[in-house]
Amino acid sequence: MHDPLARKLNHGISGNAGLFSDAKDLALFSAMLLNHGTLNNKRVLSPLAVNTLTTLPIGLSEYGRTPGWDLFSSYSSNQGDLLGPNAYGHTGYTGTSIVIDPDNQVAVILLTNRVHPDDKGSVARLRALVANVVAGAVKFE
Repeated sequence: MHDPLARKLNHGISGNAGLFSDAKDLALFSAMLLNHGTLNNKRVLSPLAVNTLTTLPIGLSEYGRTPGWDLFSSYSSNQGDLLGPNAYGHTGYTGTSIVIDPDNQVAVILLTNRVHPDDKGSVARLRALVANVVAGAVKFE
């Protein structure tokens, strides 16, 4: 884990230090969300839970965040310019990014470690470019 703020909270054990996974599991998670909570014919989340996680709360739409994802907040630049209008995603401190596009049934997963070796630099533009490359490579109807 590399989050200089998280290690100062609760003796280094905090809920804000990120989601740790690999590309395969994130792809499965994305597929489950794209399939309204079902993966390999098994219900993981109810359709209502998926809808709640991906829908702007009433009265809070100006923030551009659902209970689980960025839609159009200041952190949603990872979506690039070519994905559908209902794409949602999340970014991480080390440069990681996930974007799920239900309109085009595609997910973009970028796992990085931009903090190595000196905790400098930004991958904000890279995230958007990767999303655009994926969107351009997938035939949208």
